[in-house]
Amino acid sequence: MIDYTYKQTADLSEALMQLYTIVTLLRSKEGCPWDREQDNKSVATSLLDETYEYLDAVIANDKAGQKEEIGDVALNVMMLLEIHHEHDDFSIVEAIDDVCRKLIRRHPHVFGDSEARNSSEVLDLWNKIKVEVEGKTPLQDDFFSRVPSSLPPLEMANEIQKKIRKVGFDWPDKQGVIDKVCEELDEVIEADTALDRNQDEVEMEIGDLLFSVINLARYLKISPSVALHRSNMKMKKRFNALSKICKEREIPLDSDHFRQMDSIWDEVKKEEE
Repeated sequence: MIDYTYKQTADLSEALMQLYTIVTLLRSKEGCPWDREQDNKSVATSLLDETYEYLDAVIANDKAGQKEEIGDVALNVMMLLEIHHEHDDFSIVEAIDDVCRKLIRRHPHVFGDSEARNSSEVLDLWNKIKVEVEGKTPLQDDFFSRVPSSLPPLEMANEIQKKIRKVGFDWPDKQGVIDKVCEELDEVIEADTALDRNQDEVEMEIGDLLFSVINLARYLKISPSVALHRSNMKMKKRFNALSKICKEREIPLDSDHFRQMDSIWDEVKKEEE
């Protein structure tokens, strides 16, 4: 047993130090077996989960939930920093100092004499600094070498499109993007209804359709991940409501009762309005 008592802190430095102390105690030999088993990969995965839980609280406008979930995000970040410190990769102070230097370096329009009148000019400035000052250039034979290969497909598609946009290869207006989505949908239908239908070709056309929809989201300045996450949550909420009503009316959830379920689905949607 570790003799430690939580203290209500009064400022940021005290709060961060207490979190760091608790994390180090949990990772110590006398601490928690589960916490000691965690590595940077497992904690990074947990960080993604906690970030989505925070996003759920933001979408629900749940302030108490946001406070709790962002605390969990901070915990996972501190855990990652401590794991790297334990392995002598780098110290927590070094990692924080690095990001502080980077923030100042990448904001010469704030901390220097450069000018950036809008967000677009800020992004242009950042990209110039990344290449000319930090030397972060893509590999000679791979324009997308700076896009992390571990990204999920949806996020990777979005990053690929953003990289292409930075060199001016983009639609001049929104209508072109919309037309491309419609074109790709037509190609899916054509591939699916072909007399010599090929499943591999249909799969490829579906991929092209998804890529074009993600491109439309990017063009409209919407995160496709967040948009899809919200749709997932909406579907879960609506179907749970449908399931509850079906149970109350003793309607089985099966294909034989699709028409009744579809009617209830419309009820649920109207109720939301």
